[in-house]
Amino acid sequence: MRQLTVHQLHPLPFDAAESINQLRVNLGFCGTDIKSIMLTSSTPDEGKSFVSMNLWHQMAGVGARTILVDCDLRNSEMRTRYGIGGQGKLYGIAHYLAGQVELEDVIYETNVAGGYLVPVTTNIANPSILLEGERFAALMKYCRGQFDYVLLDTPPLMNVADGMNIATHCDGSVLVVRSGVTSRRLVENSIHMLQKTSTPLLGTVLNRVDTSRRASQYYYKRNYTKYGYDGGSNP
Repeated sequence: MRQLTVHQLHPLPFDAAESINQLRVNLGFCGTDIKSIMLTSSTPDEGKSFVSMNLWHQMAGVGARTILVDCDLRNSEMRTRYGIGGQGKLYGIAHYLAGQVELEDVIYETNVAGGYLVPVTTNIANPSILLEGERFAALMKYCRGQFDYVLLDTPPLMNVADGMNIATHCDGSVLVVRSGVTSRRLVENSIHMLQKTSTPLLGTVLNRVDTSRRASQYYYKRNYTKYGYDGGSNP
């Protein structure tokens, strides 16, 4: 199996690490049949990739074979943000979905023990047809059989339809919400969109929480679960 190195996955502050750990534990309580989990948001810059990467790291850290599939084919920044690199030519999910390489060419072992990646190595303008094809379904079937958890980092729901297509292949979804920025209406619209796919909403992550601000109470009173880190810098 080919290898990638994640160079910029730095330790989190205690509160942030414990919040991600609580999310991991809660997802475990969802049942053994919940293996493939989509992480998404309503709009860009809500921190879904931050949550995806650190949840992946923690799941692998407790001994669960976990694969993170980067499905943000239009505008992925995960590879550059986390310094993901390897030797030789790197093939990503778009190469596989287009039939240019086989599945074993895009699943990478990493320097995180028990952590595997399917990266985006080149952004493409319109991946909808690829995501609706048989090869994506085959990828999901294979990963479910080989790994304890399959995490999928997807585009924002309000921007493009990709997340809706991906959700139909998943056992559940997690919606990341940026505290003090994402409106209640946007959150409700995103939840309604996920309901159309018949994919269970496993939880909502309230990210970049500033617990000193009264604004955060807007979400707590409506039964959103508080995860994320106090004040947060860039996710």
